[in-house]
Amino acid sequence: MAPPTDVTDRRTDLAFRVGVALVAVGTLASIATLLPLAIGRDALPVGVYLLCFLAPLGLGVILVALWRRARSRSRRLRSFTEDRTL
Repeated sequence: MAPPTDVTDRRTDLAFRVGVALVAVGTLASIATLLPLAIGRDALPVGVYLLCFLAPLGLGVILVALWRRARSRSRRLRSFTEDRTL
């Protein structure tokens, strides 16, 4: 993948990476909350269960970042084709 060229691409790249990290933490928290229940141990504290909500939040951040990048590239392509037709 080529490095991002403008500010919007850099921001969306950062947002994408943050989203991936949130999904990873949320998924690990989900596994951590289910594992004690599967082996018959006591449940974990409520804070660990709340960390599970990071997975869908991260997915939302990823989707918004991808949408913004697609809009930015579409805008750039449109301006490039308009410049070439003039």
